[in-house]
Amino acid sequence: MAVLYPKYFLCSMRCLSCIPLTISLQPLRCLQFSPLSSSSFPSAPSLNVVSDFLTKESGFSSSQATTVMRRKPRLLRHKSDQTAREAIHMLKDYGFTEDQLKSAILRNPTILTLKVDAQLKPRMEFLKNLCLAPEDMPVIISRCPRLFDSSFEKCLAPNILHLRSLFGSKDDLCKAVRWAPQFLTSDFKKHVVPRVEYVKNNLGIPDGSAAFVRVLGVVLRLSFETLEEKTENLASLGLAAEEIRLILRGNPKGLQSSTKKIKENMDFFIHTAGLMPEIVASHPKILNFSVEKTLKPRFEFFKYLQTNPHCKSPPSLVGFFTLSEKRLLKYYGQYRTQVKSNDYKIS
Repeated sequence: MAVLYPKYFLCSMRCLSCIPLTISLQPLRCLQFSPLSSSSFPSAPSLNVVSDFLTKESGFSSSQATTVMRRKPRLLRHKSDQTAREAIHMLKDYGFTEDQLKSAILRNPTILTLKVDAQLKPRMEFLKNLCLAPEDMPVIISRCPRLFDSSFEKCLAPNILHLRSLFGSKDDLCKAVRWAPQFLTSDFKKHVVPRVEYVKNNLGIPDGSAAFVRVLGVVLRLSFETLEEKTENLASLGLAAEEIRLILRGNPKGLQSSTKKIKENMDFFIHTAGLMPEIVASHPKILNFSVEKTLKPRFEFFKYLQTNPHCKSPPSLVGFFTLSEKRLLKYYGQYRTQVKSNDYKIS
């Protein structure tokens, strides 16, 4: 099939055919490209001084230092590591271990930008004046580094007054801060007060009880939607309202377990181990154990000890679940050879 070319294209081809083939290419030499020198590109930025200090002198890995820089880009503009250096040295002087120091800085890199005398030390002294033990302060700050961002006038001082009125004694106040440092930095009226009412009214835990501080500290970290989901899940597994309260009083951390984990544990206790819901409610900490890593192996070991007349039989299955590894080996370690030969594991 013939190809139809546009008229302007045919004319251009005729013009080109008139050009002598001996045309000199000398004028085109000016179009030759010389190799680009390294100066044609912007030079790569040198290693940031703060990142360099973190990795070479403070025990941070490269990925941890990168995380710090990503969360606080302002540090990339620092031309000196003096502020960061003074902050880390001060935290070490207050007893921070390397892991606690990393945890606090990774969660709140702002610490590296604060002045020691004007911003960091006053907050450390604030915690010290609460009569907290020196070993408590690194733990609290590593768990709640927002302390360094919170205003004394608008947040910290008012919250201390609220906490004193809520818990009464200074000892209980310190217990609350150790258990949940978020008490110091939360919006008290909007966040804490409604949860206090929830713990007292919905969970039936009086504010003067030992469990109140522990439960409130956990509830403080959860939304009301999550709390309702947790309690409804426990009720759907056959637990009565009072049994749910027993579980939450004795094991408030169970509220932080996923719905899936709680269901798996309850299914194992009821349908595999044959424990009644009220027994689980009386020993709520067993809900924290891993089914695959702890409960199943110990259940098999328990059955082996019960069926072997030459073995010392444990008093109860729940007691066997809650034994520490050290005590388990002390009382039943002599049967490890037989247990291993039956493909059971102690822990």
